Amino acid sequence: MPMEELNEAEKEKLRKLYEGNQDTFLSFSVNKKTYAFKTSLIQEIIYGAKIHVIPFTPDYVEGVLNCRGTPYTVINTLKMEAHINSSQNKTASDSNLDIKESIFLLFKRSDDQFCIRISNIEDFFELEEDDVFEDKIKYKMRFIPIFDADRVEEILCQDLGKED
Repeated sequence: MPMEELNEAEKEKLRKLYEGNQDTFLSFSVNKKTYAFKTSLIQEIIYGAKIHVIPFTPDYVEGVLNCRGTPYTVINTLKMEAHINSSQNKTASDSNLDIKESIFLLFKRSDDQFCIRISNIEDFFELEEDDVFEDKIKYKMRFIPIFDADRVEEILCQDLGKED
């Protein structure tokens, strides 16, 4: 059946099928902190990939991993947060900055390829529009912060001296 003959509801259903559901989220943890992220913005989840170390990079850059020929910069968000706090003269605890698990969340981005090391995949779920806020979501009667991949990229570019 040609697309012109479909009603609006059928067109929307097909769009969601081929483009991904914008209301589906993934919750994941980094050590004991839980975050949420739209599944439509995730390229892939990889378990147990080898990381190749890159010298002369900030401590929070663990290296790169190879995903089918494409290098992804691996970011440790705990170390990145500690780096930001130390540059703002805030005291940061060095304990628990390492993430033991080898689970990597690769982001779907047009400009840069990077991923974060996470501890666990918690859940995949759909939300109603009323449960999504600018910086958090409401799921199972609790608020979960939305992970800000743009902020990670901004900090990485700033520390490496790369202009937008």
